[in-house]
Amino acid sequence: MGVYSGGLLAILLLIVVHAPLVVWLGTLLPEQSLVLKAWKELLLAVLSIIAVVLVSRRKLWPKVLGNVGIQLSLLYIVIHLALAALLGGELPSIVSGLMIDLRFIVMFVLMYTLVLMQPAIFPKVLKISAIGAIIVLAFGLLQITVLPDNILSSIGYSKDTIAPFITIDQNPDFVRINSTLRGPNSLGALLVVYGAVALAFLLRSKNVRERTLSVLSGAASVAVLFATYSRSAYLAAVLAAGTVLVVASKISKRLLIVGGLFVVWIAVLILLSVQSDWVSNVIFHEDPESTVVTKSNDEHIRSLKVGFERMMTEPLGRGVGSTGSASLYDSDGTNNIIIENHYFFIAHEAGWIGLATFVTLFVYLLRQLYMRRTQWLALGLFAGGIGLAVIGLLLPVWADDTVSIIWWGLVGAVVALPARPKVKARL
Repeated sequence: MGVYSGGLLAILLLIVVHAPLVVWLGTLLPEQSLVLKAWKELLLAVLSIIAVVLVSRRKLWPKVLGNVGIQLSLLYIVIHLALAALLGGELPSIVSGLMIDLRFIVMFVLMYTLVLMQPAIFPKVLKISAIGAIIVLAFGLLQITVLPDNILSSIGYSKDTIAPFITIDQNPDFVRINSTLRGPNSLGALLVVYGAVALAFLLRSKNVRERTLSVLSGAASVAVLFATYSRSAYLAAVLAAGTVLVVASKISKRLLIVGGLFVVWIAVLILLSVQSDWVSNVIFHEDPESTVVTKSNDEHIRSLKVGFERMMTEPLGRGVGSTGSASLYDSDGTNNIIIENHYFFIAHEAGWIGLATFVTLFVYLLRQLYMRRTQWLALGLFAGGIGLAVIGLLLPVWADDTVSIIWWGLVGAVVALPARPKVKARL
């Protein structure tokens, strides 16, 4: 049991430094770069075998398989395996696609199983997650304040691995930070979750120490989020924060209406301020002085159009590993496309049935979190999940290993506990 729990907690902690760690080790062991990138998937595979043994010994199969979330997760896995066998493709692309599509689903199943077998480990899960959040936020704040933009170049970041930073349409006045994640959009998505959890913790806190901790972590999340210049994350953060406030019943309907009008007013001001450099570049990605021919907005629109057209014409999808980074392993290049909508992404890989299964699973888990909304972590994950669902309309949000493993892993831990626990878990 110690190996099983230790392995899952290690993944939960190390996933926040996965990107810099793998890039740095890749410079030392270039011939092992693919294995290094897949360390978490390989570990999840080993832990899956251990989970089967533990559940069998404890005769917990009725409890594990009786959960609808587990049933849907296993169905989603089977669908992928079946389509991989049916539609075929080049083996490297299929393997990579299976890892990207299923790693967070497996993490959910394993974390659910862990907490179901050992509920007392839940506080330790919280502490490990908090340490990971501190790492991400601290390095992000350092990037904003004192570190040079190219600091990550010193450990191997480059155009051939991960860019140490990127800019908005190559405008050096708008540098987007990564912190320890793969890119600013991924960082922004994770900060939506962190911010929602911090706000939920603030509303549920009982003493000055807890309130101070939640305010500091929330403020850090907002500051680092701002520096990502991620439009989808900005929108998701507003929705997540509003969801926490509404669900927590901390605001009246009158205040909600006033707040809605205020948001509309701010939106109008933004539209009237299109000549502002910040608004033009960050919100609209339209710099009149830019010499970049291909704009990011054009790429987004083109990607969404291709994704929608393929979803409507290919009910079985194009096959596992047919889009995103996995498709780069396809030597003939026929499937090398990037679809910047996670729902179209799933449909492209697993067809309509795969998409329907995923959406059903996701909605089920949100409902389970809502049923536990009196618990601050469940409330934060619920609101963060709403935000991530919105980001998924614009980006393949679950394809990022850090964001997906953290959210799905924590959800697995939360829903494994009763909806109304006798003792509330605290940090």
